[in-house]
Amino acid sequence: MKIPASILLLILVVFWGCTGNKEQKAAVSLHFNPEDSILQNPIALIYAENSYHLFFNYTVNGEKKCGQAESNDLVNWSTKAISFESEEAGIHNIKTIVADWNQTTAYSAEASALIAFGTVADQFGELSLLYSIDNGSTWKQDTENTISLADFYEPIQDLKVFWNDETQTWILVTLSGYEVRFYSSIDLKNWEYLSRFGDEVVPKSGSWTSIDFFPMEITETNETKWVLFISADSGSPNEGSGVQYFIGSFDGFVYQASHNKPKWIDHGSDLYQAVVLSDYRIVNKKPVLIGTLYNSIYEKFNIPTNPSAEFSLARQLTLKEKFYDYYLFAEPVTAIEKPATETINETELSDGKSIEKNLDLPIRIDLTYDVNSRLYLGMAESFGVKITTNEGKELILGYQAERRYFYIADPSIQRDFPDSWDGFYYAPYVTNEPELDMTLIIDRNSAELFAINGLISVSRKFSFNAENVQLSLFSETGTVKLLEGTITEF
Repeated sequence: MKIPASILLLILVVFWGCTGNKEQKAAVSLHFNPEDSILQNPIALIYAENSYHLFFNYTVNGEKKCGQAESNDLVNWSTKAISFESEEAGIHNIKTIVADWNQTTAYSAEASALIAFGTVADQFGELSLLYSIDNGSTWKQDTENTISLADFYEPIQDLKVFWNDETQTWILVTLSGYEVRFYSSIDLKNWEYLSRFGDEVVPKSGSWTSIDFFPMEITETNETKWVLFISADSGSPNEGSGVQYFIGSFDGFVYQASHNKPKWIDHGSDLYQAVVLSDYRIVNKKPVLIGTLYNSIYEKFNIPTNPSAEFSLARQLTLKEKFYDYYLFAEPVTAIEKPATETINETELSDGKSIEKNLDLPIRIDLTYDVNSRLYLGMAESFGVKITTNEGKELILGYQAERRYFYIADPSIQRDFPDSWDGFYYAPYVTNEPELDMTLIIDRNSAELFAINGLISVSRKFSFNAENVQLSLFSETGTVKLLEGTITEF
């Protein structure tokens, strides 16, 4: 921890007790990131045969490929072999995959099939069909059927397909330019245009690159709303890429958003091209999100970073009514929860009093602060956690109580790239509650902050290049009471 010289002599380092013996780590990382390839983006997340199947794009030696990984808990993943019956079938740009649970199509004559939809190069509006009857291990192309959608003058960037129980039809959602279109079909081959969305969105940010579309129930009323994700490569609250979302109604034909100004699922700029567990209600699971940890701003300003994208933590979503509006809440899935390695008793932090510890990555930090005195003199202006390495890398995560925002700050960006970008992500939040919670997940190549029970999330791709880090719980310009805290090493 770096501390001004004027208070160095006042430092009081407090160590807290261990609640149990450190066990051998079960996982090197909490994030999916194959070591032998460069991840691009998730395609679909499907639950079948008692496990989660994640389909994704990746590159090896510059060649784009489609991969699959399997997990029982959304944390520990194992890659699975995937093959195509022909070389031609394997080069299709797969955009989405759907399960035919009710065996309504010819592809499911033998068993419930997975059907993949891909775009055809240089053929705007043309889609290819592939199918698998072994949960995605082997794929065949439907060479007799190619989908042709009329009046596309720009490439289709992304697709989503799902079965709509209310209309008893398949729904296809396409993204091209700033336009989202809806189609319906009974056989997945012949599609009828229904409606479009996008003209009413203000402002439009960057280039729209991916979508997802799914129903969710409002926690307080159980009323069903439809959520539309649209990823943009720029324009997020802190510059760079991100995932914007809309809440609205869908009658099987037309989507109407309750607000035309987009909200953002993450206040950082490093969560991108997210997908949600397909048909989660059919398989009796919770809505779970996985996205890419990537930010276009690194390339824009030539800021060095790990070239391989890393997928975000799997996050469970809930839809709640707050501030007379609807918001998505996102929290780490329960598999990230395990008995704490360290506990922190109630203590007061100040300029001259911090808590420090050496820890092995990855770690989870859960903190609860007393902020009931935020309106009175003496309340800390800022408090949170500093993570440093032996090589001098530093990342700061916390809450700015005076200006009322959560933040992740990378001091090295301000130092090494002063004319580009300040490396600072913040999420405004004026708390009215007497307590303030923060959950931090720190891994070798990322940091993710969750607060206010998941209303606030801020993600940061950051390469610590270390297995061991120094953690410091700090308070600046005043005092703050830490009511309780836990630290978990995995």
